[in-house]
Amino acid sequence: MCRVSVIVPVYQVEQWLPACLDSLLFQSFRDFEIILVDDGTMDNCNEIMESYRRRDGRIRIIHKENGGLSSARNAGLDVAEGEYIAFLDSDDTAEPDWLLDTVAAADRDHADMVLYNYRKVENGQAGAPFLPIKDETFDFGAYGLQKYFYQYWMPYVHGQEAWSRIYRRNLIEAHGLRFALNKDVFAEDTLFSAMCMMHAERLTALSRSYIQYLQRGDSLMGKPKPYLARRLMELSVRLTDYAEKTGHGKELQQVLPVLCYDKLICKGIRFDPSSADVLSAMEQYRANPTMQMILKRLRSPMPLLSYTFHTGKGFATQVRGRMFAARWLSGDYAGAASLVEGRIGQ
Repeated sequence: MCRVSVIVPVYQVEQWLPACLDSLLFQSFRDFEIILVDDGTMDNCNEIMESYRRRDGRIRIIHKENGGLSSARNAGLDVAEGEYIAFLDSDDTAEPDWLLDTVAAADRDHADMVLYNYRKVENGQAGAPFLPIKDETFDFGAYGLQKYFYQYWMPYVHGQEAWSRIYRRNLIEAHGLRFALNKDVFAEDTLFSAMCMMHAERLTALSRSYIQYLQRGDSLMGKPKPYLARRLMELSVRLTDYAEKTGHGKELQQVLPVLCYDKLICKGIRFDPSSADVLSAMEQYRANPTMQMILKRLRSPMPLLSYTFHTGKGFATQVRGRMFAARWLSGDYAGAASLVEGRIGQ
């Protein structure tokens, strides 16, 4: 058993993979394994991976049919042996002290998760640290998950990306946590990280940037996103259901309706390339009991008032959010969608 398993999904990244792997082999911390998951790549990535495997015995390669990023990460989780799990996308790079510092923080604070900052790389230049993270540790028993969602999750202070944190593996395995498939859920990192937090006792945040996050137009994030509204509605349902399953439903009953509406569902409606798919998804999910619960709570005054009370924000969405929920519940899908500002194609 090693201290850390670093899982790297690989698909059509021959141009960037060597830099990614070099950044791992140059880590000042040495007690880790690298799990490269060939997700059916059709370029020269397999040759590159084999050449690195011959150089370093800590590298393992898994070959599988193409199934998407979530499928690849899950395949890595299935074979990981480390005490901690870390993810690194194959077109990104890590700072040399990434694992040294994050493992030290986890050990020091007895943290189930350690999250950290990152820099976006555009045109070969790394920007400033992207998130307003401060060095601090959270005991969720004392701090409360509700307060954390209001102060750090919804305003995106701590981010939600899987590769911007390390996880204690026994937390993941004890609860059978895996990534939702990309065809079903968009922003699967959000769901996975939130599910992990519902089981975590302590979380440590590090302000320093450890990941260089490459921005490229042909990446998964840069491509058109079909069925976006439908997949973010599904994320909303699964997130809410999981909170109920883990006993956090009551604690988060005011938080999640606003989070799902403002951060997920509206985003899906705003950026889904097909208005027809948006309306079809709204019709389908109107019949979903969990979505009905989300909308009925949103229609009542408390969730949005509570959000404003805890954050000082949300005044502009008070009336619109309640009208949105009422129209959707009544079957006026086009009327509800028209309330989403910035809808493409409007």
